[in-house]
Amino acid sequence: MISSKRCSTPLDNNIKLRREEGKLLPDPQPYRALVGSLIYLTITRPDIVFAVGLVSHYMQSPRKPHLEAAKRILNYINSTLDFGLLFRNGISFILQSYADADLRGNMDDRRSTLGYMFTCSSAAISWCSKKQDLVSLSTMEAEYKATSLAAQECVCGGWSKMFIHQFLPQL
Repeated sequence: MISSKRCSTPLDNNIKLRREEGKLLPDPQPYRALVGSLIYLTITRPDIVFAVGLVSHYMQSPRKPHLEAAKRILNYINSTLDFGLLFRNGISFILQSYADADLRGNMDDRRSTLGYMFTCSSAAISWCSKKQDLVSLSTMEAEYKATSLAAQECVCGGWSKMFIHQFLPQL
């Protein structure tokens, strides 16, 4: 993969993977191993969480388009080896949260993917990408559920209390 084609995003913007589209891979084990390694990498690479979550849905019966999408994630990683979690000293403490959702992004079951990320002084400290349990009826509903998921993590996640006491003992 060292000589792979450079790309600026982990997925093609127009990608729509389907469960039954494309030729079935003769041996699914290499695909499963690749996706498992990518899942492990999401611990320090929040920029690939959505893409890895998408290709992980097809581990039971992977097909050629699924493998091509996973390989593109590898190309992206190879193009962005200097990306990661960076915490700088001396930067003012600013806690921010972001939430987003795609409306019926999964082509097989029409469920949305919800996601959030919390940053402290521009460094990611918590993130999640999760497939919604039920189909959203509108963009607003999907976005509201993503925001609600982020709020639950902030209030009930436990990390926020530990984080504030660890890094801001004067509060």
